[in-house]
Amino acid sequence: MFELSSEQVAQLDEVRSDETIERLLLELRTQDPAWYDRLGLTGGINYLAGYRRHAIELGLTDPEVIEDFMRYGLMFPNFDQDKEFVSWMKRAVADSPEQRFRDYQHVMEFVWKLRNTQ
Repeated sequence: MFELSSEQVAQLDEVRSDETIERLLLELRTQDPAWYDRLGLTGGINYLAGYRRHAIELGLTDPEVIEDFMRYGLMFPNFDQDKEFVSWMKRAVADSPEQRFRDYQHVMEFVWKLRNTQ
């Protein structure tokens, strides 16, 4: 049976993470070419990598949730710097960081619907 060392697994995770950034940038290039043109490839990579780093710093580990975190950063720049968001993510509860972020998304979706359906 083929087995990978923990270092090799970590390297594969890094490659997957980079592929996620590349995929998001391809989507952006199609859906929002002005954004892509403004930041360019290197700027876009740095932008999304910053959100990925912050997601990990907040304790997120699930690749899908980290991708959602990066997407949220594309929709709402600097949301992750908002002190209410940081407090929400760092509050002392038994929920996982992934669950806290999902809860935050649901609350913000509800607020957005309230503001935009009247």
